[in-house]
Amino acid sequence: MKQRLTPHGPGFSFIDSIEIVESGHLLRASKWLDPKSPFFGDHFPGNPMMPGVLLVECAAQAAGALWGSIQKQSKPKAFMLAKVQDFRFKQPVLPGQTLTIEVTLEKDFGALAQFNIELSVAGKPVAGGSVILSSSQATSP
Repeated sequence: MKQRLTPHGPGFSFIDSIEIVESGHLLRASKWLDPKSPFFGDHFPGNPMMPGVLLVECAAQAAGALWGSIQKQSKPKAFMLAKVQDFRFKQPVLPGQTLTIEVTLEKDFGALAQFNIELSVAGKPVAGGSVILSSSQATSP
């Protein structure tokens, strides 16, 4: 059985692999975008691209993987997305591409943590911004 990298089920896990580049600070993740994924059929028919909200989800899942590694979690923990800040989309992400997600821990406040995220395809930036995750059921800061 393949090790789970996120607490999500297989249909909503947007991370295929992770690499801790700098312990406690920097993580690199990747996701191959299967052209058969249901969202490509409907967003937009004839001109499919990955929805921006799913790019943010990729970012949040990678941030959660980094935070879990910092906290020495033995299995993926369900952190909650508390806030999306200044996220920008630079170019479409297409079926069949491999997305690289680089996550840097900016601030850890205990129950909340802020991460800077850059998403790229073949070394070219496609999106980026920052997210705040919560380790509890709390709402945004």
